[in-house]
Amino acid sequence: MMEPYHQADYHRIQHFISESPWDHRTAFDDAAKDCSQFLTGLGKVGLLIDESGIEKKGDSSVGVARQYCGRVGKVTNCQIGVFACLAAGENSALIDARLYLPKAWIEDSARCKKAGIPIKEQEFKTKGELALEIVKTQKEKGIKFDFVGGDGFYGHDTKLQEGLDELGLCFMLDIHSRDKIFLEPFEMELPQKKGTRGRKVKNMQANKKSISASKYYKTLSNKDFTKVSLRKTAKGELVSYLHVAKVYIQITDTNQCRERLLLIRKTRNQTGSYEIKFALSNAKEGQCTLKELGQMQAQRFWIEHAIKQTKEELGMADYQFRGWLAWHHHMALIVMANAFVLSEKIYQKETMPLLSTLDVRELLVHQLAETSFSKLPIEEQIRIRHKKRQSDIDRYAYKSDD
Repeated sequence: MMEPYHQADYHRIQHFISESPWDHRTAFDDAAKDCSQFLTGLGKVGLLIDESGIEKKGDSSVGVARQYCGRVGKVTNCQIGVFACLAAGENSALIDARLYLPKAWIEDSARCKKAGIPIKEQEFKTKGELALEIVKTQKEKGIKFDFVGGDGFYGHDTKLQEGLDELGLCFMLDIHSRDKIFLEPFEMELPQKKGTRGRKVKNMQANKKSISASKYYKTLSNKDFTKVSLRKTAKGELVSYLHVAKVYIQITDTNQCRERLLLIRKTRNQTGSYEIKFALSNAKEGQCTLKELGQMQAQRFWIEHAIKQTKEELGMADYQFRGWLAWHHHMALIVMANAFVLSEKIYQKETMPLLSTLDVRELLVHQLAETSFSKLPIEEQIRIRHKKRQSDIDRYAYKSDD
């Protein structure tokens, strides 16, 4: 019989996380397979990519450096992980993670050795390359997904786009409003030198003029957008105005021209103003309906939600170890826990439609640690919480804008 967690010896737990040779990769893969099965039949499944930072003190924690941390919204001392989740409808769970190693780490072999970084991992990889590694791993393991999604950081990476093209995978990646697009096919040419003076022109240039995504948006009128209801939310229907156009982009490394679909999603927020999102997809015209394209772009919300929930309720950011193996062991355990939460939400959908990560965590604490945070039975605590949550949903639900 397994002993309760609160009776376990501290040193055994420390050894299990920091030194025990169990294979974290197998744990990631098993959790991914489980999540893939849980989501079967629940709609289009997105493999979503995002990064997340965890603040750390000092310079010994593996991969730590002064870099931008989205959690605090500024450059700070932190570790950065590239994460992936599977999401279908409102169901999502993390399935994989890669630790980003800044160049300063890769260039310091003694530091890498001290942190226990394997020799084969002591190679600099951009976050886009780590994201592509994740996608390749999931594809090779037979994980089922319909498209790959990511925010503007990953959509701006044309090398990542090329990699997904080569894998034959559909993607819907956000881009920055300043990113350049072409409204017609172009070719790269060496510009003619003007006059006899000055340096010889060496850089190829497109023979057509580009325009930023935001400037293209300003050329559109309301009649160029179609009103679409994308999904139900806690505050009513998520309604957006969508515009899709065939555009062309320049691949950074090869200077080649690639055809894309540009999706512009305009959504009214609570203040009455519009939030504008830009995204590129390699889906062919007619491959997806306008609503499906909008849903694919809106699906990116769920990896942000998954990361937030795992940090708040499953302890993803709560650790004090420094080594490579420990980081991956910890993240593998988080992914496994997240898979369990997803399974409970799906299995209990009919009887407990509002079941949350917090609810599942408190049930486990009650069962495994043999304790409770209240004198009320745990089931009664959850019932009261769900009643209040439903009341809030009903009270704050807003009507779709006309």
